[in-house]
Amino acid sequence: MKIGEASERLGISISNIRFYEKKGLIDPVRDKESKYRDYTEADLDEVKQIIVLRKMGMSIETITDIQNGDISVEQALTKQLEALDEEEAKIYASKSLCQKAISDGNKSMEEMVSLFDYVADEEKQGVQFAPAEEFLDNLATAFNYDYVVATLPWGYMIYTNPVLNKAGKTAWVMYLIFLPLFCAFVGLIAKPKDSTGITKYAILFVWLLIVFFQIAKAVKSVKIVKTKQD
Repeated sequence: MKIGEASERLGISISNIRFYEKKGLIDPVRDKESKYRDYTEADLDEVKQIIVLRKMGMSIETITDIQNGDISVEQALTKQLEALDEEEAKIYASKSLCQKAISDGNKSMEEMVSLFDYVADEEKQGVQFAPAEEFLDNLATAFNYDYVVATLPWGYMIYTNPVLNKAGKTAWVMYLIFLPLFCAFVGLIAKPKDSTGITKYAILFVWLLIVFFQIAKAVKSVKIVKTKQD
């Protein structure tokens, strides 16, 4: 079957299926005549397995390790359960802190100071609070970082290495935001070919709209994640 039918059968988007292909998680054969990918029932079962593991919050890297035989399914599930328990404990501590702030009548930013010592004491006793959402991850996702890395010959090495992956996200965001803005700024201070420089201002304005739109998407992602956690 073609990718469109596979998408309908699985209930996920075509881009998701292609993303899993780019990551090397599935490898459908191509039809010799049409050259289109031909998805078999076995391919669909593999995608279903991936979907289930992703619903558990398992990373692409871990799923890759399972497929490569570097870790067993049982080991991966046990590790993921431990990670979820840790996150659950952090979320519970953060929710308890919110409830305490409400019950204590803390309704302004200034009144949050009164909870600082309480938080410090709790952390000394081993309590961990939920960390702030990594804005860089959401911003990189909004700028299609995963898709870009997946198209690179060495993308797998970058994506599966935490240090390289973070460096890649930082470089990608910096490249898309700051380099064009710098070039636009240099263009604005240079002598324009047209008397008013309207063209350069228009280009800068359009680019700023794109950047702010993508940042808004990242912020929205943070809000959605926090809503689901609550």
